[in-house]
Amino acid sequence: MERDYTINQNVARIIEDNDKKPTAIADKAGIRRDTFSRIIRSRRPIYADELMPIVRALGVPLSEVVCGAEKG
Repeated sequence: MERDYTINQNVARIIEDNDKKPTAIADKAGIRRDTFSRIIRSRRPIYADELMPIVRALGVPLSEVVCGAEKG
């Protein structure tokens, strides 16, 4: 089964649309910068325990981040 990176793409879009710095989001979420870079480039999935810290760091509703994600 192929991975769905919709959530990763949504995170990257939100960062770009709101002119945020990925390094600042990574730091605020408590995720290593190199790991976060792989996440927003869809090279690595977002793990469940990382989702809410990322959402809080972005300052957006969870629904905006998960919108359009495939249901398993």
